[in-house]
Amino acid sequence: MKPLRMGLVGLGGVCGAVHYPGFSRIPGVEIAGICDVDQGLVARRQQEWGMSSGYTDVDQFLRQVQPEAVAIATPNVHHQELVYKVLDAGAHVICEKPLGMNYPQTVEIYQRAKASGRRHMTAFTYRFVPAMNFLRHLVRAGELGQLRHARFQRLQDWGEFAIGWRQYKDQAGSGELGDMGIHRIDFAEDLLGPIQAVCGAARQLVPRDQRPDGQACRSQDVEDWVGWIAEFSSGTTGVFEMGKLTKGRGPDGGHDLAELNGSEASAVYQLHTPHQILFARRGEPYQLREVPGEFLKRAGSPRDPGEGDPVRTFRCDQAWEFVSAIREGRECVPSFYHGMRAQAVADSILEAVASRRWVEVPVCPA
Repeated sequence: MKPLRMGLVGLGGVCGAVHYPGFSRIPGVEIAGICDVDQGLVARRQQEWGMSSGYTDVDQFLRQVQPEAVAIATPNVHHQELVYKVLDAGAHVICEKPLGMNYPQTVEIYQRAKASGRRHMTAFTYRFVPAMNFLRHLVRAGELGQLRHARFQRLQDWGEFAIGWRQYKDQAGSGELGDMGIHRIDFAEDLLGPIQAVCGAARQLVPRDQRPDGQACRSQDVEDWVGWIAEFSSGTTGVFEMGKLTKGRGPDGGHDLAELNGSEASAVYQLHTPHQILFARRGEPYQLREVPGEFLKRAGSPRDPGEGDPVRTFRCDQAWEFVSAIREGRECVPSFYHGMRAQAVADSILEAVASRRWVEVPVCPA
């Protein structure tokens, strides 16, 4: 098998925890070069990963490394420009969420990627949790019957100090909605189909005008709590809540739940038990149900489900899906289309919050 030359752009925490571990373990994938605007971070990653090719200029990186595929994990404001540069260089691309700063921008990104003929993927990591794989199977096999209502929660406590670029609208686009909420929009649509209308509320609860080291900084201007109700085209109703200031919940997953209630049974996914779900038929209490072996990882993935922290290691299957789609000449799942869909819903939530009314989600281009 011809080696796939992979490049990494944006070398912060997500790259170190997800992209590098995922791609580096796949046979036939070579991490050919890395790039970040922070020279110190580039140097540290070169030492950690034994890399000879490190760059701070993306144009030089693309020209000299000539990667066949690139993972982008930078602040959101840079996604569009970097995606276009990677596509223009003839490479496949996986980009962190949210794909763009707003819905019109994500439409442009999706259409540009589609026209390029390259593989494109949005990094919606939670689609690859083993419990989510099993939940998806139960829904599609009809085990729950007709889905009537559902709830999705992601509650953490990140403290009240500054959290960097994620707290500024001009760099992130939105706050908790674009950070954690957009993941839940994506896997809710994966499970239940398209969302057609939303209403919601959002709050900025603290200023975050001080860094952990005590230095003052610009106050945040995005929401750190958001909740919304969604009407799905199928008739299912969903209730969502996301927050970063929930005392008693940790910053490493905290409380992450999806509960689906159907006419025949209910099922619950919880991130902190990724190899189990809760399941109950009518008239029964919830009971733990082990995720069957065929759902513990994606078919063919080199990952060992019994190795490492299961709350973290499932993320490597995202890289496997991207590489598999390239090798098989098929669309990635989730693709930039799904990133565009999720942003259409997110922008509708923000509009609903501002106008204090129900908002219809726009129809996305195919």
